Amino acid sequence: MHKSIQSIFSLLALAFVFLLTSCHTSRKVVGSQTGGKSAQACFESVVAGTFKYEALQSKVKYSLGSSSLSGKLCLESGQRLCLQVNAPIVGFEVARVEASQDSVLLVDKYDKLYTVLHLADLYQIAEISGGEMEALECIMLGRIYIPGKGQATNRDFKSLIWSTPTQSDGTPGNVEGRYQGKDFTLCYTIDGSGLLVSTQLIVGGKSALWEYASYTDAGKGRMIPTRETITATNADQQSIQATLVLNNPELGESSWRDFEPTASYRQVNLDELTGTIKQLVK
Repeated sequence: MHKSIQSIFSLLALAFVFLLTSCHTSRKVVGSQTGGKSAQACFESVVAGTFKYEALQSKVKYSLGSSSLSGKLCLESGQRLCLQVNAPIVGFEVARVEASQDSVLLVDKYDKLYTVLHLADLYQIAEISGGEMEALECIMLGRIYIPGKGQATNRDFKSLIWSTPTQSDGTPGNVEGRYQGKDFTLCYTIDGSGLLVSTQLIVGGKSALWEYASYTDAGKGRMIPTRETITATNADQQSIQATLVLNNPELGESSWRDFEPTASYRQVNLDELTGTIKQLVK
């Protein structure tokens, strides 16, 4: 596979595996709230901006360093998230990632390889509930997710520890909410207009930061972030960053076609794939 395609493909696959397997516990530690009414008003504004949908589809541009590729995103509510990566210039599909409630499908069409990661087997987790797919949806759409509960409602304000840091000029900064799990932390940042500007997941020494910008109306006041920057940091504090830019996202019925491997495809051994992932997260 071309190096730039492989880099973006690997980062996206790794991000989905990391996000889908890191929030499986619902145990939490709740502290005092320091943000007061300002924090609650911002939190309720984010909650009010959520909406129901069947599928969201969009053309997307991926950027990693000097590499830039195009593709397609399809998010099927409660079911799966699909990303297609196209080859430069010619534009045909060369790779895809499909993340569902309990697995991640990786397809390398350039080298005719594919694999299915069963997350429970890969991470030796006895059971993974459908809540992790909802977590991935919330992260993609700029929503707040409460582990063990799901997408946040107004009743969940006290599930997070709130603060409003002061800026250098003495004025209040963005509102920050933190959910402390047993072995992970979720941090949310909300700006003064009531839009979520970042979500950060911290597990051990590793973290994934998802930053949102350029919210657009997908119809009937349904706001969706169209520029998302993902920064993955390993235990040695080495970081890699990718950007997803959505072009004219649309809500409606899904037109995503399932991958059906032909005889020319080879299924990659699980041990081979986990070895590759371990090298990426060292």
